[in-house]
Amino acid sequence: MATSWVKDLLERRGIPYEELHHADAATASELAEIEHVSGHQVAKTVVVIADDRPFELVLPASRHVNFERVCSALQAREVRLATEEEIAELFSDSEPGAVPPLRHWRNVGVLMDQSMRVTGEIVFHAATHRDAVRLRFQDWFKLVNPRVARFSTIGQPTARAAYKPRAGELIGPGAEAGRIQQLLDDLLDILHLQAKEIERLTTHVEQQTDSLLQPSQMPLVASELSALRAKLHNVQ
Repeated sequence: MATSWVKDLLERRGIPYEELHHADAATASELAEIEHVSGHQVAKTVVVIADDRPFELVLPASRHVNFERVCSALQAREVRLATEEEIAELFSDSEPGAVPPLRHWRNVGVLMDQSMRVTGEIVFHAATHRDAVRLRFQDWFKLVNPRVARFSTIGQPTARAAYKPRAGELIGPGAEAGRIQQLLDDLLDILHLQAKEIERLTTHVEQQTDSLLQPSQMPLVASELSALRAKLHNVQ
């Protein structure tokens, strides 16, 4: 069952939740797969140290941290991943890799990526790799009240696990162009996410076609789906 302190925290605040029990899920992506949930709705916690202060970065399991953006969002001189020893000391009541995205530890900040703002429910580890909780995003957001910024990317994580801006980098002449490029990157990320979701729904419709349509209707539907796939290809 979910760790008692996680349950106590949610129940004390009157937040409805569902306990989920499963085989070991070492990562948030594995949790999404085991629970058959979209990675966009599984919240993962990445612990970083920003200018000697620990922060929980909360983002979807399907995305990765861009440390330059984190550094900019926190206006920090340097941001790096916390070491295993630091995580064990800070979050002694959670298994490594299963830290829940909650405001439970003193002097630990919480920064949420904008892409984590979803409709409906989210799922996250409940301090162990075998337990998780499901609750409404809005309930979680009101409980944690995190700072919000855009700091994640789609695709492979960057090899760099720390970032320290050069002198004047955040306020230099190229800063405005950099912010514009970041907004364009975010827009492309959103378009890719929408395209993938439409592709998923299109595939589902195709699979249901035989049972839902009359034979005479199938060529027309196939033609429409083909046109939709062509449009999706242009977006992707």
